[in-house]
Amino acid sequence: VTNPDGTTETVTAGADGSYSITTPANQPSGDVVVVASDAAGNISAETTIPYVDATAPDAPTVEVTVNADGSLTVAGTSEPGSTVAVTNPDGTTETVTAGADGSYTITTPANQPSGDVVVVASDAAGNISAET
Repeated sequence: VTNPDGTTETVTAGADGSYSITTPANQPSGDVVVVASDAAGNISAETTIPYVDATAPDAPTVEVTVNADGSLTVAGTSEPGSTVAVTNPDGTTETVTAGADGSYTITTPANQPSGDVVVVASDAAGNISAET
């Protein structure tokens, strides 16, 4: 079985021909491709099943540090590769792509007023997390 992210899984079918796998988390939209082989080495034709990612990323973690110039450093973790949008207290929004380990860091413009920092993440399929 080849997953949408290119990883592969191998499983032995049961006596009745059934099988089941669990993919790694956070699969993107794409095709799942299944091929079977028997003990003699005969290989089946590919079966392709489209998969659509309909799962929103978890809400990002957020840590805010106030800098000497009144800017904020906003850091945390999100789904790896997700787009993280940070809405600053002054209403402006900054975006960054979370790294392969899920980490992100943004520094806002200087002189931010008091107020809330709101952070959301979206994945390549357009699914949007809850606000943090």
